[in-house]
Amino acid sequence: MTQHIIDNPEFQYMLRMVMEEKIPFCQLLGIKLGECDPENPMIHFDMREELLGNFAQGMLHGGVIASVLDSVAGFAILLKMAKQSPKDDPLSQLKEFGNMSTIDLRIDYLQPGKGKRFTATAEVTRLGKRVANVLMDLRNEQGERIATGAAAFMLHGRA
Repeated sequence: MTQHIIDNPEFQYMLRMVMEEKIPFCQLLGIKLGECDPENPMIHFDMREELLGNFAQGMLHGGVIASVLDSVAGFAILLKMAKQSPKDDPLSQLKEFGNMSTIDLRIDYLQPGKGKRFTATAEVTRLGKRVANVLMDLRNEQGERIATGAAAFMLHGRA
């Protein structure tokens, strides 16, 4: 294979379609892919009225924050698996999404979720045979850290 699966335009297109259009909840949140770099995965979303938890002060709902951090963690794990154990074709690589599930999620809400555009990043700290661990970060367009998170995902059927 001359081209790594992560750099394959078809894989990137399919990944974008899955994250932005095929996962209904990600679509509801308005998640858009940023970087498809396994060392610096990034997703974005814009503030919308439907995402407010405190409408009087214009703050994100805590559940939105947790959901976005959970989503970026899964995205990061998929990219890390594609880097370490690439499949022969994009569809096989994307099917790895169906083989993972969140088993632990911790969110630290550091300040009110105020802003117009938010960016979530993640770092896979351990990718084992059965469990992956991830650290996540959410910031607004001014670079203010809104929340951090830590997650563990079960990797089903991984050898």
